[in-house]
Amino acid sequence: MILNRKNHTGNTIKHASNDWYDACSKAASIIHDTIPAPYRNRTFPGIIGDIKALAPRKALSLISRKKGLGKQYAYLYLTQGVDHGRGYQACAAEALKTLLGETVNDILRGNTLDVGCAVGVTAGILGLDGVSGFDLFPDLLKTAGLVDSFTGRHNRYITADMTRDWPFESVFDTVVCGLVCHHLKEQSDIVRFFNSLNRVLHPGGRAVITLPAGSVGTVRQFDAIVRSLENFGLAPDRERSGLVHSADNPSSFFWMFVIVARKNKESAGSVFIGPNFGFHHYRTPETREEKGIKARSTAASQRRIKHERFELVAIDDMDTLYGDNPLVYETLASD
Repeated sequence: MILNRKNHTGNTIKHASNDWYDACSKAASIIHDTIPAPYRNRTFPGIIGDIKALAPRKALSLISRKKGLGKQYAYLYLTQGVDHGRGYQACAAEALKTLLGETVNDILRGNTLDVGCAVGVTAGILGLDGVSGFDLFPDLLKTAGLVDSFTGRHNRYITADMTRDWPFESVFDTVVCGLVCHHLKEQSDIVRFFNSLNRVLHPGGRAVITLPAGSVGTVRQFDAIVRSLENFGLAPDRERSGLVHSADNPSSFFWMFVIVARKNKESAGSVFIGPNFGFHHYRTPETREEKGIKARSTAASQRRIKHERFELVAIDDMDTLYGDNPLVYETLASD
């Protein structure tokens, strides 16, 4: 189904997004002047590459040791990851807002936890208030608070590691995991993550998970991930889970994966899919050089416009459309 954000999103949420983007610009201006000169030439992909190559504690240690690198990370998150809706992180939240449409208040309801909240992208773009968020990097959380000071929202943020036991009790109606699960590499981290997700949710609570382009290579792999959530007491909504891609400009293309699930029992999961499973095994099989070339080309194309329309291909329709073909730009853009 094709969902047009203009038709399915209320004015209150849309205006809240615009206010949030303006607040991000103000925060970026403030942060830029505090970044030490040696770090101002670090790029967003470069910093993320360093973080993804390290275990969480080592990544945090890197940011902590190199004073000023965290501020540059936060600044680039606002100007490139968000960029008034053109950045991938912002576009993913815009796609989620469009996908949920008129049901956004039903799905993202009550006490909401944002895992890996970064600068508060999901709450900011969806117009949510009173959200609890946690992230590994204090500079991102300070920036989220700075942005909220301009918008008047009352979210709360704490520093925590998603691969450790989450510092919360079972008090949440909704848990959002926006573009974070693919960073999980070790089997033990994956098990702990989804056990923690189940533990903090009320019975009947919702989990909303998004995965970026390239994080899953085939339809079968994505279906295996969705089905495996049942081991952790989560019942996927197969009509709302699937692949979301832009449908408004042939010169620019965006896609991601989304899973919406409801907690229907306590977690019984001790393994995810297999003893050697890790999200990194499921990524599209490309060389590092090929990924770099494609990422730069795709990023340049994506940033030309702010996407307004998105199409959801529900998981049960993905096999019909894509079969065993790799889920890459050439396959999806030609659909």
